[in-house]
Amino acid sequence: MPSFETEGTLIKIFPTSVKSERFQLREFVLNIEEGNYPQEIIFQFTQDDCDKLDKFKEGEKVKVSSWIRGKKWQRSPQDEPRWFNSLAARSIEHSDPMMNDMNQDTGSNDSPFSGDIPPPTEDTSSSMADDDLPF
Repeated sequence: MPSFETEGTLIKIFPTSVKSERFQLREFVLNIEEGNYPQEIIFQFTQDDCDKLDKFKEGEKVKVSSWIRGKKWQRSPQDEPRWFNSLAARSIEHSDPMMNDMNQDTGSNDSPFSGDIPPPTEDTSSSMADDDLPF
């Protein structure tokens, strides 16, 4: 599954939303500085991971590791299909190492970025200047 890491400022943390008796999600928005055009990107934690946001506050700088997920949806066979993407967060930590030390859970010394999927390498081949529109 494709994955990536990014850093940004938490600008909105939503409450946990219970979608059914077996599914819940919690969304948050990061402001990511990207040249002249900052991006505001929404991520989500699901199930038991929703409480990972409890130790964070809006305005804090964080590092997020996430998976990119996609899904096809079609109301009926006669309808045109649609595709949706989501950024499923797998871990979040403060960008400032001192904040992570203060909020670290006792009994666990695992890195929140350890996982089966290594982060992608940064593509430095882009020739887009900072003043180019991002689309």
